[in-house]
Amino acid sequence: MDVFEKDVLEYIRKYHMFDGISHCVCGVSGGADSVSLLTVLARHRAELGIDIHVVHINHMIRGEAADGDQSYVETLSGEYGVTCDSYRIDVRKLAEQAGQTVEEAGRHARYDAFDRMRARYADEGCVIAVAHNRNDVAETVLFNMARGTGMGGIKGIAPVRDHIVRPLLGSDRSHIEEYLDRQGIRYCTDATNNEDDYTRNKIRHRILPLMNEINGQATEHICQMAMMAADYERLAAGLVDDFLTGQGIDVRSEGCGWTGDSTNRRYELDMAALKEQDRLVQELVIRKLIGMVCGGLKDIGMSHVSEVTKLYSADTGAGINLPAGARVWLEYGRLVFAGGENRAGDQSCQDGGLPGCVDIDITCDGEYELCEGRLTVRIYDRPEALDLAKKECTKFLDYGKIKQCLQLRTFENGDYIVVNSAGSRKKLNRLYTDCKISVDKRRHIPLVTSGQEVVWAVGLRIGENYKVTEDTQKIIELNFNRRKQS
Repeated sequence: MDVFEKDVLEYIRKYHMFDGISHCVCGVSGGADSVSLLTVLARHRAELGIDIHVVHINHMIRGEAADGDQSYVETLSGEYGVTCDSYRIDVRKLAEQAGQTVEEAGRHARYDAFDRMRARYADEGCVIAVAHNRNDVAETVLFNMARGTGMGGIKGIAPVRDHIVRPLLGSDRSHIEEYLDRQGIRYCTDATNNEDDYTRNKIRHRILPLMNEINGQATEHICQMAMMAADYERLAAGLVDDFLTGQGIDVRSEGCGWTGDSTNRRYELDMAALKEQDRLVQELVIRKLIGMVCGGLKDIGMSHVSEVTKLYSADTGAGINLPAGARVWLEYGRLVFAGGENRAGDQSCQDGGLPGCVDIDITCDGEYELCEGRLTVRIYDRPEALDLAKKECTKFLDYGKIKQCLQLRTFENGDYIVVNSAGSRKKLNRLYTDCKISVDKRRHIPLVTSGQEVVWAVGLRIGENYKVTEDTQKIIELNFNRRKQS
């Protein structure tokens, strides 16, 4: 038995990947990683006690080359005596329809196909085997670090997660290719893997090689760090779950809060008890609850957690809006987290039923309704001639200066606006006072905000740090049409 096969089998046994399993869906692209995975599993299927079902996705991106990969995988599967289901999926079209990158759309397409195949054999015990290796772990860790992450991103890729197993995760890419060379097994090479158009390819071709020049074991060391991060995250997650359980929040049942209603995404915490916890536990508790009311942690960063901690010193009623229409506010010593369908006292329009807070998609043009009227958003390259004359309800901002998601809403305690180029802030209440805006009218002034920072107070001013300058390359145009009062 080849030493590579022996190492892979030991890794499979270490993580009990096929214990009690009769079927394995094997994702095979035709590249070295997936071909070596199929080869090892096919050669040792009797020992592992599994039937293998190959799934191949033709992404329809590389024309004849992609068709050649499909033909190769189908032929190889036949030689190994295993079934092969191929799917032709226009991934570029999917990406455009879903507003995703080609990489994201391709990943979703693959796993959808894998899941459909697994469902056929689920009653007999079936897992999905994919060919991620040790280099993929290192690339994932570096990618997540670059875009911003917590321990969850640093821990990399799990050997086993739900119904997915990764038998090659303990192997280096170089060992995989050497194994195929020794066995005389050819494999396909995707030309796009050699291009630096994709972020991961830049990490693979530029960053990791430089790190390995510094230390030849850099990839291995990154993987070791990822394993330790996974252990730390498990420990911290236990502390977080224990605290939430003590607060009456059943973390084992999605959506189960104080009312005990599993469909009610509303959670309350004793703020004094939260503040007694270690700072890390406090932040992780807040982050977890944000994810629970927002429907996930995508696009949730530490800035959102930081905004919530500012409520520690706020007055009852103070709150902040979160993505997906969710909200958190302070209510007599308790922090209340609520999903968009369960927000109380959020200033929603009493007669029109329109929302009091709307997330703005800053990646494309759009229209957004608020009780007070409609905001129209346009995004385009800066024209040579741009009329920046003062207009009450139309403003031009520097698109490149927007770093977080935007929301359309009205006043909240803690709102502020940047008033000069030095970055000086002024509380919005103070701005209203300076402009002689009566208290009864302040709640009816539409605001475009980024967290607690006001980007534009309609009819008053925009934040100084969002103004268009000579260096501006892209414009976001905001136009607000007030609703006629009946």
